Amino acid sequence: MQRSPEIAPGPAPGRPARRNVRRAILVLLAAAASCRRAANAPSPQLSPSPPPSPVPTHAAAPSPAATPAAAAAVPERLGLRPAERRAVQDFLARHPELRPPGDADRRETSGETDMHHLYGIYNPYFVRGDLNDDGILDFVMAFVRRDSSPSTPWFTIVVFPGKEDASGAVSFGPETFLERDITLAAGDLSIDRDAVVITPDLDDDTTRRYRWDPARRSYVFVRDDEPDSEPPDLSRT
Repeated sequence: MQRSPEIAPGPAPGRPARRNVRRAILVLLAAAASCRRAANAPSPQLSPSPPPSPVPTHAAAPSPAATPAAAAAVPERLGLRPAERRAVQDFLARHPELRPPGDADRRETSGETDMHHLYGIYNPYFVRGDLNDDGILDFVMAFVRRDSSPSTPWFTIVVFPGKEDASGAVSFGPETFLERDITLAAGDLSIDRDAVVITPDLDDDTTRRYRWDPARRSYVFVRDDEPDSEPPDLSRT
């Protein structure tokens, strides 16, 4: 009689299931411990966010480069009327190399004392009058070259002819240059009848006269012995 082969005894029923249960319990315990450590760990320090920039309630002021150039300053002591002041400001805007005369450009002379005594209100660098006989006041003004030395200011003489529109409003222009780059620190401007008189030095009797010539439509240099002589060179006369 043949013997049946022997079969090795298997594991006891229920043992693998118990091992799996213990393994699962260990995994759960490890996970719980990891969660406790993470909960107790200090939170990282975060740098505070910068506060939001305030919203402007009005438009920002324009930068100096964006602002239009201010109107040229004209001294009040010159006594310019509103239309004359506008004409001078417009002229200086077109000729930035020139500026109005200042007190520092003046040299005291004995002749100036006589002028103050004679006229009361005396301005050596501004004078008005009807130069072209059209019934409208013109004015003459001296300007100083900006790049000239404070000790030796160079003056430019300009005539502003007056004109009226249909409503009677007065304006001036176009202007005429009489002389450029001249010495006038101790002199003045005046009007004799209808002629512009330039006196370089009040302590000296030397003068230069210009009169409007309607035929030429320009100012001509006038001498006592030669009424219609040609004007001199305008540069450094």
